[in-house]
Amino acid sequence: MDSIEITVFDEINDYKEKIYFFNFRQWLFAILIIALVVPTYILLKDKIGKEITSYIVIAIASILGFIGFVKIHELPAEKILPYWFRHYFFFAKPIHYITDEEFKLQHQKKSKKTNKSKVEKTKTNKPEIKKLKKKKKQEKKKRIDETMENKEINNTESELSQKLSKLSKEQQDALLKLLER
Repeated sequence: MDSIEITVFDEINDYKEKIYFFNFRQWLFAILIIALVVPTYILLKDKIGKEITSYIVIAIASILGFIGFVKIHELPAEKILPYWFRHYFFFAKPIHYITDEEFKLQHQKKSKKTNKSKVEKTKTNKPEIKKLKKKKKQEKKKRIDETMENKEINNTESELSQKLSKLSKEQQDALLKLLER
């Protein structure tokens, strides 16, 4: 005789009745996507152009498709979005980038409170850290000075070229003869 297999789900909540490969939620959002996207494309393609309209249609379809079809950890989008919103807007902390020397300095300051032996090491390292900071400041000043000098040279060259362009050909020839001597 033929054996009949019955699938038994671990959780009764895992069972979703499917109609032609989609469950009710997916069918609902598929119909909603078609109902919004097609009229939007037809109405907007002549007014704002096909390219911009296609981007708008893609945005609408992707948002509705995400809500209707995507599940992350077996949670639908309306349950995931509040978690994402809370995570990225309320609990997100900015990342501060520091150099290795500054990182060591911070950890040495923290260890001052706990160990007296480490306090002696931090005292010897403080002058070194100050020297490093001074070097960084000097390098920044040098870069700024170099850029200022380059700007001044460019300004003087442009002024000279403007003055030379205002001279007549006879005056330019006279200047060339003087420079040749």
